[in-house]
Amino acid sequence: MTAQHVLTIDFGVNGNSLGYLGGGWARAEEGFAWMTGQESHLLLNLEPDGREYVLTLRVAPFILPPGLRAQRLVVSLNETTIGMGAFSRPVVLGWRIPGHLIRPGRSLITLSHPDAARPSDLVKSTDERELAFSVEDASLHHFAPPAVGGPPLPAGLSLGAVVGPNFAVHPGTDLREWVARRTGLSLAELAMQFESIGDNCEFGLVQRKCDAEPLGLLRFSGAFSDGIVAGIENDFAGLGEPETIEPRLEDAKGRREYMIHERTYGLTYHSFVYEDERTPDVLRKQEAARLTFLRRKFLDDLEEGEKIFVFKRNVPVPEAELLPLFMALNRKRANSLLWVVPAEPGRPCGTVEVAMPGLLKGHIDRFAPNDNAHDFSFEAWIRLCANALLLNRLMRGTGGTA
Repeated sequence: MTAQHVLTIDFGVNGNSLGYLGGGWARAEEGFAWMTGQESHLLLNLEPDGREYVLTLRVAPFILPPGLRAQRLVVSLNETTIGMGAFSRPVVLGWRIPGHLIRPGRSLITLSHPDAARPSDLVKSTDERELAFSVEDASLHHFAPPAVGGPPLPAGLSLGAVVGPNFAVHPGTDLREWVARRTGLSLAELAMQFESIGDNCEFGLVQRKCDAEPLGLLRFSGAFSDGIVAGIENDFAGLGEPETIEPRLEDAKGRREYMIHERTYGLTYHSFVYEDERTPDVLRKQEAARLTFLRRKFLDDLEEGEKIFVFKRNVPVPEAELLPLFMALNRKRANSLLWVVPAEPGRPCGTVEVAMPGLLKGHIDRFAPNDNAHDFSFEAWIRLCANALLLNRLMRGTGGTA
């Protein structure tokens, strides 16, 4: 289902935030406003018609290491907490607002931030405001009902792990046979249904082991999720400009490879070009052309809405950081996202569940180590992809093999 934009609040000095602010805000500055004190409040008009909303905020915590390394944030709708976390870098955050919590009249969003601090208490400064987070903007979305395929699959619906050699349905069945029986596809065809959007090259290497080599903008890239969100929201404008591309020789242990550092959206990825094979200037021009092409292809894939995008990170990612990425993917066309996290009690390796319409949450036994992306759990990834594909077919009303 496509995300329907309801409202954007600009907190800058020339923005429209005054009509939505309660207490706990400093005077707006160029491009943002500070949350101050222990609480800040927003007043929103939400329709009590049962639909679920998603509220996103683009924030930066006030931190001054080593004394103040993070800011905690608790978000409540009226008297009910809908999210919380601690944050140490600029980030885009999102929270679900369940329909059953919405009352007639204006809804009160309370942003509690108990770690707000005065700069004058931490460094030499005359600023005595209690600062918590600077906020650039807030956006409100809801999801329109699906045009086809009937009612959405209920949250919590899952396909679980299958025991047996190589996750086989029947003992003795190898992985390729199991995938064909489960999905009607070969391993390569299954892998081509997916596209990685972070946070490193692990899933791209899984696709390679399936004999699939899709062209993907973020297949071998690393970036913070908020950089990817900004890229999708801006159609990756400016990506591929030569002056934003910096090749750097890295890996002092062996033959050094050029790693590409892209400054506009914070992408970092392998060039697979080694020292003395090319000059930095030649490589920069080649990467500029490559990124320009891959940007166009990525935007086309978003518009077609056929791929299942895959996001994982070795460090745990809270749903509050994942939701803005999901909303960005769905801003123009309904797209599906597979969010891969470690297995947990009750959700063993191979389990894929519906977190919300279009958002699938898959559980894996382990991720590849950060220093060796080739050491991935291949059978587990294939199991996740097969189950995700089946659930995605159900969500889109296209059926599938089981």
